[in-house]
Amino acid sequence: MRIGLYANPQDASDRTATALRDGVVRMARAADEAGFDHLTAGQHYLSDFTQLQLVPMLARLTGEVDDMEIGTGVVLLPFHHPVDLAERIATLDALHDGPTVFGAGAGYREPEFQAFEIPEEDRFLRTMECFDLTTRLLTEESVTFEGEQFAVKDVSIPVRPDPDDLTTWLAANADSAVARAAKYADAWFVNPHATITEIREQKREHYDPIREKREKAAWLPVFREAFVAPTHEKAVETAREHLWEKYQRYLDWGQDEAMEDTDDLHKPFEQLAEDRFVLGTPAEVCEEIDRYDAELDAELVVFRVHWPGLNFDDAVECVELIGDEVIPNV
Repeated sequence: MRIGLYANPQDASDRTATALRDGVVRMARAADEAGFDHLTAGQHYLSDFTQLQLVPMLARLTGEVDDMEIGTGVVLLPFHHPVDLAERIATLDALHDGPTVFGAGAGYREPEFQAFEIPEEDRFLRTMECFDLTTRLLTEESVTFEGEQFAVKDVSIPVRPDPDDLTTWLAANADSAVARAAKYADAWFVNPHATITEIREQKREHYDPIREKREKAAWLPVFREAFVAPTHEKAVETAREHLWEKYQRYLDWGQDEAMEDTDDLHKPFEQLAEDRFVLGTPAEVCEEIDRYDAELDAELVVFRVHWPGLNFDDAVECVELIGDEVIPNV
């Protein structure tokens, strides 16, 4: 099993961008030294948190890791033009020696769509056209494309990744989005909000049949909230203090409305964590990772171990503990 780190580009609003930068750099260095395989981060605009933008932050982190895979997890496609995005992803790829993941999603926050003057009813059309055209620009020498949202004629970007080192992911919550990921991307990037039970059912019903029809592998990269500590109680209490507040913010932002079950996130912390978060000792976390392999055919598990307000010392210690006692045993 490969293990990845989600380098959270968010922190509490009373912390400075410089402090966030320094903390994320520390985490990336620690992950590289600990033997992590993958580094990713996500994107939002007009955040309530102190937030760094995705691609510039990842570009900064390329200087802190060796040949680790780096990816966008995820870039919000409705707010980007494919030509600009393709050149940014290609530049990111050129800045480091490892593989690159172009991971993308549709977004869900109303203030973002309003600010970019993107009608929400165009969200999926714009997402899929942007994904298609960006992918083609990254992989083809000359591209002509005529869509409802974007159009180019016989264009080529000046730098392209090695096709063998580029993977595409589509994030998905609802069943229909899972089916789109199965049909158009190299993999479905599984969100951190769904339980293993929910993921397993969606994979069986909406992912695997399409992958089989395409004659493509059905492995998954899975994003999880996680914290590893010497005792189970320490891991749970650390996560409870910061992760609970983060998920209340998700509800304020409307994340629940993007889920297949819109009531799924409206639960007390203990119920929210069950079958969803990876919290515990190294041995307990190894056991949980084995479940992802056995039940979901997960090829990569990406851990987010820092949330707004958490001390970066604690997050770095968690990363180091994963490197010492989890990665060698999964």
